[in-house]
Amino acid sequence: MDAEKLAIGGARIVFSLLLLLFLCSYGKSSFAVDRWEGGYVGSSTEGDATTPVWNFIKHFSYNQYYWAETFQFASYNDERVDKMDFSYFVGHGSPWSIKCQSTWLDLRTAGSSSHDGWGDYNSEFVTLHACNVVASPLEFADWYSAWTGANAVFDGVHQVCGFRTTASMSCDQDISDYFGDRIESGAAVWQAWFDAIWLKGNGSERGAAVMYPPCDGDSYASFSADPPENHTWLRIWYQY
Repeated sequence: MDAEKLAIGGARIVFSLLLLLFLCSYGKSSFAVDRWEGGYVGSSTEGDATTPVWNFIKHFSYNQYYWAETFQFASYNDERVDKMDFSYFVGHGSPWSIKCQSTWLDLRTAGSSSHDGWGDYNSEFVTLHACNVVASPLEFADWYSAWTGANAVFDGVHQVCGFRTTASMSCDQDISDYFGDRIESGAAVWQAWFDAIWLKGNGSERGAAVMYPPCDGDSYASFSADPPENHTWLRIWYQY
């Protein structure tokens, strides 16, 4: 009887261990299945933007990986950036603008199409790995107006991360790799972005992140309810 009990107990232990391994494996794979990621390369000729994009999306079972085009962020965003839970762009930028190949896109008017801005369909997080694109109050007193205007892109997205300063292509691939690893591990989004810049940047780069305030503590593994589509309530965090 004792031997039989021991055998059953051992089987239960083995089964429990196998179940634990299965759940751990399932948890990781279901994270990838349940979340959609997209990578967008801003230029095929002006520096190596491909590697920084890849170094982020390689941490996920990504769904899109494209040369960036303006329609992906504007007139067709419901099938591109706004279809993704997390989008990552690397390319040239200026305050509230990004360059997709040879064409600049003004984010202040990118929500003017029938697809509206980002987040009214699906998007939770967008990172714009580009110079100066997320201006802080140190650069512009009305830093918020560009994101929440009638035709702007902040229609329901939780957070947008970027740089308020110039960005260095020489270390961008390390920033995106570290950031992707932290996000995949469940770290809070804007805090992971700032950590990546501090730890992997060139020392002069400074990040910024705009967000709907209740989404301040969001991670990719656990995030708040979607913001109202046409809200005008924003918070910004920035490095200085």
